[in-house]
Amino acid sequence: MNGLLSAVRSQVAQSCIVNRCNRDGCSVSLPGNSRNRVVVDCDGEGSPFGANQAKCDYLLFEETDSGTGRAVPIELKSGGIKASDAIRELQAGAAMVENLIPPRTGLRFLPLIASGNVPKGEKAAIKKVRIRFRGKPVRISRIRCGNPLPSG
Repeated sequence: MNGLLSAVRSQVAQSCIVNRCNRDGCSVSLPGNSRNRVVVDCDGEGSPFGANQAKCDYLLFEETDSGTGRAVPIELKSGGIKASDAIRELQAGAAMVENLIPPRTGLRFLPLIASGNVPKGEKAAIKKVRIRFRGKPVRISRIRCGNPLPSG
């Protein structure tokens, strides 16, 4: 996985690289060594992602000393959540990762929604849908705003 973070940094404006995931009263705690990750604000000034296109709020890339890597599109929803919107934005995040990083073996992909309370019907819709990443379906993870990024 050597070079994952370098590859991301070389393709994203420095102004889009941030140290936190925090928007509109919702955040994801990022424990661990910040040298082993790059967080891209997809709405940041200089973002390579179009202003009027669907996109997730953040893309997080991690690389471990053992050589494994992970890509995490993150959608933050502090208030009401509409599952179809969040799913569309995470699917756009999968496409962003595919465009930034050439296919690699061992790159783990974890689409993530951080939110407050989610109505039962919306929660069921999120559990039912899979995000397609490089042709494979991946389950969406959900955490409450303020909680740490899931491991693995």
